[in-house]
Amino acid sequence: MNNPLVLQVIGGLLVIFFIFLIVMCWKTWRFMHIFFSFLVFVGAVAFLWLASMTLKTHNNWRTPYEAYTKEIAKAEAEKQGYLHGDLTDVEQSEDSLRSLRAELDRELVDRGRVWRECTPMQAVDADTFQVRTVPASLPQGTNPTPNGILAQTVLYAFAEVDSPDGWKVPATYLGEFSVDAAAPDGVTISAMLPLHPDQVQKIQQGGATWALYEIMPLDGHEIFAEMDDTEKRMLGMDLVDIRTYVPNQFNWAPDKYDGLLEQYHRFNREATEDDPLESTWVLVKFVKAHSIQVDSGDPQSLLAPDGRYFDTSGRAVEGRVQRGEEGTVEFEVGDTGVFDMDTADTLIADGVCEKVKPVFRRDLHDYARFFREARDRHIELDDSIARAQRELATYLDLKAKVDTDILAYNDEKVKLEKDLLGFQREREEATAYAHALQMEWQKALKQLSDLYQANNQLADELTQLQRQLAIEINRRTAEATAQASPTATSSQ
Repeated sequence: MNNPLVLQVIGGLLVIFFIFLIVMCWKTWRFMHIFFSFLVFVGAVAFLWLASMTLKTHNNWRTPYEAYTKEIAKAEAEKQGYLHGDLTDVEQSEDSLRSLRAELDRELVDRGRVWRECTPMQAVDADTFQVRTVPASLPQGTNPTPNGILAQTVLYAFAEVDSPDGWKVPATYLGEFSVDAAAPDGVTISAMLPLHPDQVQKIQQGGATWALYEIMPLDGHEIFAEMDDTEKRMLGMDLVDIRTYVPNQFNWAPDKYDGLLEQYHRFNREATEDDPLESTWVLVKFVKAHSIQVDSGDPQSLLAPDGRYFDTSGRAVEGRVQRGEEGTVEFEVGDTGVFDMDTADTLIADGVCEKVKPVFRRDLHDYARFFREARDRHIELDDSIARAQRELATYLDLKAKVDTDILAYNDEKVKLEKDLLGFQREREEATAYAHALQMEWQKALKQLSDLYQANNQLADELTQLQRQLAIEINRRTAEATAQASPTATSSQ
């Protein structure tokens, strides 16, 4: 009966049979009866054709409709599953959009808002710039989302480059800026600190989009880490991958650059004896079931006057970073974890864990303070370089004067050398003359010595003669006295 030819034959026979009936009734029926019967027949045929086409259309669309209805119901169930997970499960075993969004919020809680692919329009002055916040890749004619930036907001600007994956990523720090004026599609920003010449050069160079951060990007251990299937925990990326994300754009020495990459690569890998204590953590294995309370019992918003992420004991206060589910982390026997040395020693001493091995974790950087200190250090070095250059110029001037003096002294030296030669000749002559005088003096001294000795000998001889003469005189005087005495006596 589904054969169209059979249906057409049956329809033809019915038409012939109807004509036969009309002809047979022509003699007894009136014209109006026959005409309206014909019209009824034609209307019935038309209705039958329309009904058959409707039935055919209905049959053709019923099967896809039922299939699509089932697919829509299945897709709706999958949509609800993706949005909310399996609502019949007490504990969700698979990720849902809601859980992933919550996890994303937890990951981005410290990041703040980011405006990427911003275009610097023009410089108002040396430290003030107009920046369009509409993404450069946004198709023409698309209504941009208002940026939501308010005046007096502090923004951190980075120049972007294309990553190997085709994404725009920040590459060069341009400075810390304050929003002077804000519009839905752009801002006017001024540097909060004087820009360094390198930053000014990068800005004036142009050709790059900017990324504006409401909060300075934070450092983290797991940024350059990936899950290791063997260890069942996060480990530092392979050095080749890290080298892709952290290029040597400052042309560091190979050993210094490799040392930087090694710090990221060694995350959660075995520590060495040369590692400092603050970078040495401990991988432990739980031998007893244990739970740790990670949420504070007094949750509050970060926007509160004294709002903060964690309390003094390290428990989460801000709702977006709280774990929920009574705020505890459960560890079963055989689970592993990485803790700082004090916490690990406490857990091991309590008999909860046993030590597996020490692992390395680099110190995290406070980039906001690092950039400020680096800028201050850079300015200090620039001042030192400028001071050294001024001193060098002074030394060069002094050297030029000294060179001039040296030339004059060299001329004087030549003259003095000539004088020295004459002096040396005169000294030789004077020395020879002095030697001759010395010889004459020695001769005269010897003659004087001989004369002195002769004089002494003559003096001795003269003394002896005088002594002898005195004796002789005394003798003769005595004799004369003796002779005169008898004569006087006889005359009396």
